[in-house]
Amino acid sequence: MTAEFTPVHRSSAAAQATRLIQEMIVDGRLVPGQRLPAERELSEMLGISRPTLRETIRALVGLNILESRHGSGTYVAALDMAALLEPLQFVMALSGRTVEELFEARLIIEPALAGLAAAHADAGQVAAMRAALAEPDRVAADLALHRLIADAAGNALLATMLQTLSTLGLASRAMTASRPGVLRRSAAEHRAIVDAIDRRDAEGARAAMAAHLTRIAEEARRAAAARA
Repeated sequence: MTAEFTPVHRSSAAAQATRLIQEMIVDGRLVPGQRLPAERELSEMLGISRPTLRETIRALVGLNILESRHGSGTYVAALDMAALLEPLQFVMALSGRTVEELFEARLIIEPALAGLAAAHADAGQVAAMRAALAEPDRVAADLALHRLIADAAGNALLATMLQTLSTLGLASRAMTASRPGVLRRSAAEHRAIVDAIDRRDAEGARAAMAAHLTRIAEEARRAAAARA
């Protein structure tokens, strides 16, 4: 597949070229694994200098959107969610409000997802949630259960938002899980959430999820304070 690149204006050329390549990936003109034209050809297509093109490529490589392969060229990266969020994870790690903001976002999104799951989950999805509850690796079970609830809600946009939050919150999740008794209490709270989903109790599922996240947020605050 050959992508058609549009020349950009010379003012803020690198920023415009960066946006153009991102837009071409979003609308499917460039796809993961596709090799970009050679530097000379691509700079001519975009109407920018080769140094400006290199600046553009460096920016997109830093965002894990493009991948430079020595001796081979520049390619569209796999666009894996975790890889794309790595730069944001670093930025968030510099902010003292990271944990608070993550849980604020989760408290907005996840009770709503639990309520939707109670309305839409089928028997197979509930069975998968029950199986996740039985997983011996409690941290992995926690991640799996929240993902299964999001999938059962039937809203792809909200599920993607939760995936983003889950990826950004991996570090705080591990820190919270290490606190005494947290995983045992979480297991009981998870069962309450799944029980509400199973009996099609949307309000009960929302309330159970909100209570669970509120307690976990407090545990995360305590863990952060203990490390300070």
